[in-house]
Amino acid sequence: MTPPIRIGRILVPVDGSEFSRYAAEHAVRIAQAYGSEVLFLHVVDEQLVGQLAHLEPQDGEQHARERLIDQGQIYLRDVARHAIDAGVAHRELVSEGDPCTAICEAATRSAVDLIVMGKIGRRGARRIIVGSITRRVIESTALPVLIVAAPVNGAAAADSAASSVAR
Repeated sequence: MTPPIRIGRILVPVDGSEFSRYAAEHAVRIAQAYGSEVLFLHVVDEQLVGQLAHLEPQDGEQHARERLIDQGQIYLRDVARHAIDAGVAHRELVSEGDPCTAICEAATRSAVDLIVMGKIGRRGARRIIVGSITRRVIESTALPVLIVAAPVNGAAAADSAASSVAR
């Protein structure tokens, strides 16, 4: 007999996009069901820091980094409200570097059982298929990755419609 699935810790990378908010909502619902802890992670992309640095008159790189960290903390507080409202244990983490690498390293370092990500993030908003960072994480980790493409309420409405059709 196969042992039951254990999901003790869930990693949710957030970038402020609607899909990362959807992923956070789903992760909190999963955490409620499994009694899991949720780790919300925002990665300050070093490439973006470099691109924004030239817009700052002095200490461009430092100012750009600080602005991105501040924005990331706003994103983290926003998604953390879902966990707080649901009574789910959570942590908020900020990392810097290549987003894929930082996500995979955080997953390993924190011994997560599941990564929950949005289908498309801010950097991949023009993509029709799975976002580039999400795709790279899937290719770079052996952990299960849940890709979220719709809000929790949208999923509930779809389930309700499907069950009423089945009757």
